[in-house]
Amino acid sequence: MRQLAATLNVSLVLLVGPFLGECLGAPSDSPAKADFYVSADGCDDWSGSLPESNRQGTDGPFASLAGARDAVRTLKRDSPDRDVVVLIRGGLYCLSETVVFGPRDSGKGDATVTYAAYPRERPVFSSGRPISNWKRVLATFPGLPKTARGKVWVADVPKIDGAAWRFYTLYDSKGMLPRARSAGFIPSKNGRRDTLHFPQGRLRNWANLEDVEIVVRPLHAWIVNILPLASVDEKARIARTAIPATYAMNRLRFLQDTPSCWVENVLEALDAPGEWALNTREGKLYLWPKGNRGPQGVVAPRLRELVRVEGVIDQKGPKDVPARNLCFCGLTFMHGERYLLTRDDAGLQHDWAMHDRDHALLRLRGAENCVIEGCHFAHSGGGAIRIDLHGQGNRIVGNEIEHIGATGILLCGYGPGTKDVNRKNVIANNHIHHTGRIYSHSPGIFLWQSGGNRVANNLIHHTPYSALIVSGCIARFFTRGDARELVRTIRWHEVGAGRRRNTPRELVPFLHTHDNLIEYNEIHHAMEKLGDGNGIYIRGAGAGNVIRRNYIHHLLAPTQMQAAIRTDGGQRDTLIAENLIYKCASQGIKLKLNNRAENNIIADIIRCRAYVSLREGPMTGATFKRNILYHRSGKRCIFIDQDRKGTRGRKPAVMKDIDADHNLYYCGDNRGESGKALAANQRDGVDAHSLADDPLFVDPSKGDFRLKPGSPALKLGFVPIDGSKMGLRETQGRNARQSPGGESLKAAPEE
Repeated sequence: MRQLAATLNVSLVLLVGPFLGECLGAPSDSPAKADFYVSADGCDDWSGSLPESNRQGTDGPFASLAGARDAVRTLKRDSPDRDVVVLIRGGLYCLSETVVFGPRDSGKGDATVTYAAYPRERPVFSSGRPISNWKRVLATFPGLPKTARGKVWVADVPKIDGAAWRFYTLYDSKGMLPRARSAGFIPSKNGRRDTLHFPQGRLRNWANLEDVEIVVRPLHAWIVNILPLASVDEKARIARTAIPATYAMNRLRFLQDTPSCWVENVLEALDAPGEWALNTREGKLYLWPKGNRGPQGVVAPRLRELVRVEGVIDQKGPKDVPARNLCFCGLTFMHGERYLLTRDDAGLQHDWAMHDRDHALLRLRGAENCVIEGCHFAHSGGGAIRIDLHGQGNRIVGNEIEHIGATGILLCGYGPGTKDVNRKNVIANNHIHHTGRIYSHSPGIFLWQSGGNRVANNLIHHTPYSALIVSGCIARFFTRGDARELVRTIRWHEVGAGRRRNTPRELVPFLHTHDNLIEYNEIHHAMEKLGDGNGIYIRGAGAGNVIRRNYIHHLLAPTQMQAAIRTDGGQRDTLIAENLIYKCASQGIKLKLNNRAENNIIADIIRCRAYVSLREGPMTGATFKRNILYHRSGKRCIFIDQDRKGTRGRKPAVMKDIDADHNLYYCGDNRGESGKALAANQRDGVDAHSLADDPLFVDPSKGDFRLKPGSPALKLGFVPIDGSKMGLRETQGRNARQSPGGESLKAAPEE
């Protein structure tokens, strides 16, 4: 390990210097106290003491996390009930194998085992392996685009375990480098899940076809598949994929003029600085570096998981044995590989993630009362944090997650069945941004078959698709054979194989995403790329979920197919209350069935499709009370969009079926529109006491939505919303920022 660290010293400076520099303060006057220490200059044959304890250089800290873990095991044999602390010095720790913690590494009773950064230092864990010995490619090199001639460099790629090393992501000191990508195109007709019909000249039967992948948004606007090519028939213009897409590979249903396919990792598409292509047959990596110098500090990842906490999982049985009381604090994780679809995968809703897979830098799989706090996850191809299967009482608090290929935080329980053991976790005060850099459908936070959790005070922004998803399963998937999406997650031995589950009552025992509290989160600049997504989305989950006191603003994407908060797919018994929705396109709240929207502010919807959209009935039991719908300016203003006839087999969704009253409607440019909207509702027998009037906000032009004394909203019973508690809290250190407007509700400026 010491030799490896020395070899990688240059890469340390070039690659993670910015990360190390952020927290490297002056040395402490006295060493921090711990049971063991880890240092990049240490040795796993030493005792794990501080270097200062032995000036002869024959003893000192361990060199690796695994070395410290093994020492803790020995210590706990004699003192199982004591707390144990391992402090890790700043530096780069290169991993070639996942570090695994199990039940024997747990704290007993209330005792904890903590692996933390040494005070004011930043340990960085990376699975990156340097690529070196670069040479400039001749300007006449065949296959390169004209724009790239004389600018591309090449390096030999070492073999791994005697085989060609195939990697799918690449990094330099600035972060992830983009793979060479062809121009987008619209598929021709008659595609299937494993068959793509393409326009003339778009695909070739490349000599290294096994390296080439097709990226496709199949049929719908809400998913991206990355699929290996199995064959290309240039004459017939038909390509087949080795793994099927989620849906048939045809023109997008909703965005029909959008190019939805392209090819990656082909040399002729290497036409911009930063791009690269890998040819495993030749063992060559081609890169057009950024800047005027040759490639510097370039690494490729070895692992998808860097650290895993894993209990004893009983897949078929009712009870697991979790690992417990492990804490990871102040650590940085980088350079993980992205995941690949396999034929045996079981997908969550729309294949937005795969069930029980090694798709995150730090993964808890069968864990209780573990803590991930103050850590930094950055520049990686997969997700950041997962809690899979059995996961209870865990806390994910105060972390920063940025520039990653997939989901920020995923709670993924067992599939629909009677085993309900992923619950009562806390996800709080995390700063999550720029997720989905590869898999664009990946949200900041995703709860699936996980209940009783508190998700609070997180700041989520700059996501290509939805920011926060709460999901389970719906009835039709209980009759769909062996489909990858959701069907393979169902625990048939508990549900009853072949039994239809067509009513909400029949599904209730198997839906575990219930009683979650989603509160005080701030979301902005979500939905930057894909369509038909939302700020907060809930579908097919259980009852009792509460979405309250969230601040969702500046969802500015051009598509008309999105909402700030949306209930969908049979979702029932959800409360949406005391949220501020400001400057979002193109809908405020999409409400269905018996869900309740109460005491929300929806202001200045952009490219207004509707402030509130009703889309699935019957809505018996639904409420719409004490909401303020405020349209300051703009020609188009639709407060309530009702689905009076029903669409796509759904029953009508209309205001007359809702318990609606004490709402306030206001259209600043045309106050007559407010009166018309209210009068229409009153003709339907609702909104008897509601008003069409100015709510008297303090300064709506600056996003300040406090109510002035005498506001008619107060007379209607509207409860003022305290914006000072929304967003990140000041206790988060370097990630902290003021909540929107302090005590006011003031939106962040547009970016």
